[in-house]
Amino acid sequence: MLALLFSVVVGSWHGTTTSYVLPVAVLVTGLSMLWLARKLPWYVGSPHRPEATAQQEQWAGQLCHNISSPSVTIQGQEITFANQAFLALLHYGGRGDQVVGLPFTNLLHPVDHPRFATLMAIAGTDDATDAEGVLRLVRADGGPVKLHASISPLTLVPGSRLIQFSADAAVAPARDGVENSMSVVLDQLDLVMFKTDAEGRIAYVNRAWERLTGRSMPESRGRMLSAAVHPEDRDSVDKAMLSVAGGQTDHLSMEVRLVNTGGNVFWVMLRAQTCTLPDGDLVGVVGTLSEVTRRRRGEELGSSRRYLNTLLANVPGMVYRGRNDPEWTMEFVSDGSVDLIGYEPWELVENHRVSFGSLVHPEDREFLWAQVQASLAQHKPYQISYRVADVSGNYLWVWEQGRGVFSSQGELLAIEGFITDVSERRGAEEKARRRMWFEARTGMTSRAIFDSLLAWTLHQSQVNDFPFALLWVDVSGLAGRLSPPETGVELIQATGVAGPGAQTQAGSEAIEQALARVARRFRPVNGPGAAVTYMDNYQFAVLLTDFRAGETARALAGSTEVITAVSQLASRLVQELSAPLTVGAEEVPVPVSVGIAIADARYIGAESMFAAARRAATQAAELGPGHCEFADE
Repeated sequence: MLALLFSVVVGSWHGTTTSYVLPVAVLVTGLSMLWLARKLPWYVGSPHRPEATAQQEQWAGQLCHNISSPSVTIQGQEITFANQAFLALLHYGGRGDQVVGLPFTNLLHPVDHPRFATLMAIAGTDDATDAEGVLRLVRADGGPVKLHASISPLTLVPGSRLIQFSADAAVAPARDGVENSMSVVLDQLDLVMFKTDAEGRIAYVNRAWERLTGRSMPESRGRMLSAAVHPEDRDSVDKAMLSVAGGQTDHLSMEVRLVNTGGNVFWVMLRAQTCTLPDGDLVGVVGTLSEVTRRRRGEELGSSRRYLNTLLANVPGMVYRGRNDPEWTMEFVSDGSVDLIGYEPWELVENHRVSFGSLVHPEDREFLWAQVQASLAQHKPYQISYRVADVSGNYLWVWEQGRGVFSSQGELLAIEGFITDVSERRGAEEKARRRMWFEARTGMTSRAIFDSLLAWTLHQSQVNDFPFALLWVDVSGLAGRLSPPETGVELIQATGVAGPGAQTQAGSEAIEQALARVARRFRPVNGPGAAVTYMDNYQFAVLLTDFRAGETARALAGSTEVITAVSQLASRLVQELSAPLTVGAEEVPVPVSVGIAIADARYIGAESMFAAARRAATQAAELGPGHCEFADE
């Protein structure tokens, strides 16, 4: 328009004819140039193509539906139709409404977005034969799938394109060639190397896989890597491997358990990362497996040892491991040794300060050795009690339970066991044993039988009104006269017993021997009508039902005669017991005091009669040795 106006103005300057001719010439020239431009190949036409109609889009969808291979049609970037093969491929079967209307790039792996843009640009030209390439789509479960894509424009549907997919097999021969060329080298490694596809199936493993799992290489190819994983770890391995294969995780490092064909479980370190080709194409996952069972066991052993140490520290006794030799050389001793015998573990281990064998009582050493050897010879555990000396030299009774540790060939490697203090129990047992020995040696009645006799006699006396008496004889003053160390030394010289605690033991034995000699002096009251028992603590009890002071029996008319008869018997007894004892070269006097209780209705039981006689003996002792006192008289 500007050219026509300019020609009219210029023509008016040159006359009437020019004012008409010049504008007409400009108009003809412009129309000619416009016609010529439309004929040139670089003409792009109008800037906006017409929109596709609903009928055209329906035709495109029908075309896509009739294609057997996975296919979609797109309008711009938006999916307008997807056939069943495509939906099944991406696990969207029966859910086409979730796909239609989405941007196609939502189903495309992010790594391939630039490649898709390039293919779309090529498909937009007249020559669409080169709009082919490999694309990775993302399935509904997040897993990638690699496919060959062919993008074609639909000329009858403005702005629409048809994308057809097929399996990508073009790169497989090249990859197989690389693997074959490297297999000889990789088979020499002790480290397991593997490659899996995007779904976790084994595509390659080296020879170390066979040595580790017992599964052959041909048998393993195509199987899931997690098939060799312990069932409890399998799910976590599958999820982690899929995360790496899908590009969500760059690398993986975790410790898992494998199970070989023999059923043995062992720990491995699994390391994996994505496998990409030089062009950035993801082809699966590569990784390594290295066994870490020994390290794991070391860590577990350390934890177990800490737990064991805590447990042993609270056990009332000593746990040990040692050698089977006469010294009982210790290789391990728990902290319980301090509470048991006062020695620190290091003092006993390898006999650094003292050997355990030297602490065993000399009288028990041979017995202990014989019992343990007999049990070891039969491969049986042993249980035994014996005496050991503590750090102060005092002996205590211990109870030991142990067993031998043998090799697979039956060779004895060590002995292990537990030792605990049983002095209190053994003390009670020893006291009962010594009482039995004392009663057998002296002919005295046992305490249990004496108590029963007294209770029965008291009852009969109250029912039938016949007299009897209970004497409480106290020679406790003898204890102070036998306690000096010289007495024990003399007995050590006589018996030959020496070592830690020997003097204490010898002193106890001396006192027992002296008491036995005193017990044999109860002859004046030890007959058919009397019973004598030892009450402990240098005290005796005498039950009298026969009051014969001479050789012939006679009836007692009243209580006065009973008192007289009992007094005579008590005096004879005091005289007999008070004779000095010869201990070594020394004469030891025996201080005696006697308390007497006569049967009476006021005594409701044996204990009340015992108490009355004991009080009377205490009163007699206050008066001096050799006195007798009646209860409540």
